[in-house]
Amino acid sequence: MLTLTHSWSRTQKILLVGAAALAIGAFVAFAYSYERSHRLPDESVLFGTWQMTAPRDEYILGLHDIVGMWDGVRRDHWHSGSWYRRDPATQVEGFSEMGWYAGGSNIYMREEGQLPQIWEIVDIRREELRLRHAKQDYVFRRIADE
Repeated sequence: MLTLTHSWSRTQKILLVGAAALAIGAFVAFAYSYERSHRLPDESVLFGTWQMTAPRDEYILGLHDIVGMWDGVRRDHWHSGSWYRRDPATQVEGFSEMGWYAGGSNIYMREEGQLPQIWEIVDIRREELRLRHAKQDYVFRRIADE
C-alpha cells in the first residue's frame, strides 16, 4: 500500500488558513445578525388578564406589570398577579394575590408565605397561553390587555 502524502507550499497553507478564518467569521456574523433580528419575546407578552379554558374555565389569571413587594423588600424581578376563581354552579368566588416571575421557559408563581409553583411555558401566542403544571396542560385565552 502506498500512502498519499502531499507537501503544502507556504502560499497554500496561508490561503487554507485564511479561507477557514473567513468562513468562520462569516458564520459568526450571520448567526449574530439572525439572533439580533429574531429575538424571543420578553415577559411583557404575558402582561394581561387570562381566562383558563382547559381543563376548566372557572379560573382567571391576572399577570400585572407592577413590581412586587416581598417580605417588605421591593423585588424588581417579581411582578404582582392574582388568581380569581368563579364557579357559576355553586356561586362560590375566590381571590388570591400572588407574585410571578418569568425566567427561561418557566413562570414562577408564589403566594405570600409559600414556595413558588413552577409552571412550564409550552406555547405563547398573542391571544393564547399554554402552560404545564404538575404533568397537566392548561390553556388560557387573553380577555384583557394590561
